[in-house]
Amino acid sequence: MIMKMLFKNDVQRPKRLLSIGLMFLVASIVWPRMVPLTGNLGTDGIDMIKGLLLGVALGLLFLAARSGAFQRPGAQ
Repeated sequence: MIMKMLFKNDVQRPKRLLSIGLMFLVASIVWPRMVPLTGNLGTDGIDMIKGLLLGVALGLLFLAARSGAFQRPGAQ
């Protein structure tokens, strides 16, 4: 319900959610390789940010898959 409030029009356009989710997925994969750029952030902080990015990515990808599954193939 909260996701429908945040993404009112995007739930009907799963391609946009898919691209945003993939962007977060790439950011979570690239994040550990950018460790020197994080400064004095500890390993727990780096893992927290990576987990947050991965969680947002997976949530958006599941939402895009779910909203795309209920559409007709010729609708868009």
